[in-house]
Amino acid sequence: MMMEDELKCPLCKHFFSNPVLLPCYHSLCLNCALHVQQPAQQVNQPTQEDANHLSDIPADCPDVDKLSLVSETDSGVVCNSRPNSYVGTPNQGILYPPLHSSALSLNCPVCKKTVYFDDNGVHNLPKNRALQNIVDKYGESRNLAVQCQLCEGEPQEAAVMCLQCEVFYCNLCRDNCHPARGPLAKHTLVNPHEGKAALRAKNKNKEPKCIEHSEESLSMYCMLCKLPVCVLCLQEGRHLSHDVQALGSMCKAQKTELSQNLQILSEKAK
Repeated sequence: MMMEDELKCPLCKHFFSNPVLLPCYHSLCLNCALHVQQPAQQVNQPTQEDANHLSDIPADCPDVDKLSLVSETDSGVVCNSRPNSYVGTPNQGILYPPLHSSALSLNCPVCKKTVYFDDNGVHNLPKNRALQNIVDKYGESRNLAVQCQLCEGEPQEAAVMCLQCEVFYCNLCRDNCHPARGPLAKHTLVNPHEGKAALRAKNKNKEPKCIEHSEESLSMYCMLCKLPVCVLCLQEGRHLSHDVQALGSMCKAQKTELSQNLQILSEKAK
């Protein structure tokens, strides 16, 4: 049960479905995040003084704390002087104060920190594909049913998956949201397990692109910022003094560490 708990969304309490990663490193299902985001005006907004928090670091602050704060700043996410708020750079869709009237926010249900977005909201957040792959493989090993992604209440077992929409439907949601007539009639519906395999193959062959330079592929990993970066990111000098490693080697290292952690969780679950 401990293993399953680690793979469930803290909001819906079901296995993660299309999880997104918050700046605080907690994850939520995309649909759950969409449901809980709200206009930024409804929460206490950060001030410009909060965003300039680095200048307030005491002189006797340990170097490791300074390094952590610098890392968050360079990565485009800043934990301000109020420990329950995050702000970030506009080019990632995560905003600095003052906030526009169309700005959105989300409170992490785990650590209660707040993230502020532009009008694209939680769609700015990166997909946690590694977590989704773990959930999929765990479900397959336990022969768990794939759940519908559109049920408003308790999700029902998915009956089909649309290869074009990349959405899993139960019979009722398919009839309501994906009619057999009209513009969706030419879409290809397959059984859920075929759909899972198709999604994995598509994501495996998809070359990840840089958030800031959409035409550039991610090839390096900044150890200080904890972010994948492209060649242009390095040429601009933002990561010039940082420890930058090849992305492929870092992926292998992360997979090894993840496998070890999963082994520990599996032993605890016995």
